[in-house]
Amino acid sequence: MKSSDEQLKNRGYATIEDINKYVDLNENELLELLKSKEYHKRTIAINLLSNKNQLDNDMINLFCNMLLHENKLYTKMELCNALSKASVKSAKIMVNYLGVIGRNQYKELPDKEFNKKNYPLPRDIIARTLAHMGVDVLLELIKTLKTRNIIAIRDAIDSIGFICFYNPNAYSKNVLDDLRSCFNEYIEDDIIRWKVVRAFESFNSRISIEMLNHIKENDEKEIIRIEAKRSLDIII
Repeated sequence: MKSSDEQLKNRGYATIEDINKYVDLNENELLELLKSKEYHKRTIAINLLSNKNQLDNDMINLFCNMLLHENKLYTKMELCNALSKASVKSAKIMVNYLGVIGRNQYKELPDKEFNKKNYPLPRDIIARTLAHMGVDVLLELIKTLKTRNIIAIRDAIDSIGFICFYNPNAYSKNVLDDLRSCFNEYIEDDIIRWKVVRAFESFNSRISIEMLNHIKENDEKEIIRIEAKRSLDIII
């Protein structure tokens, strides 16, 4: 059943007509509108703030903090769209929020394999947004692998794998080396090991193929062995 206009507004949806009603507000007025109890008005404020101004660090932090608490679908989507506009500047701040917004991240290995040929969309909302921002943010994601922040590392791997899968000729060869180092350093962490195995499908190289073959035959977790085979099937 199609949602009514009122139902959509209650989920934070704002039309172009809604937005145009507030287009003459200045920055301070829009910042006040961000606090509105009417969900779609928060969406309007985010849209206009990000379109009227270049996002500085304060605004990026504000939007990231809003994501921590926002529970309306379309308002969250608008926050992600706004953050993606600043690209690298946003990424430097957004990586600090990897794995901590929402409850959709993997906390344990899945029971079922992923059977599709495409790369799975990251479940973490920040990882997903960073993944769609492309190769420009790879450096910040690679830095995250070296922070020893296991929660952030787990979801950064998803973004790195996604970006490299869909941009196979646009990244440095060192990315694979960094993922391999991450795999070896956190070999006891099942989630990291599984996610790196999945990310290896983005790299058609002798190193990734050799590692995947070894993992397929030797890993103690069946789902990781299955993922290694899937990655090999995609590469080969």
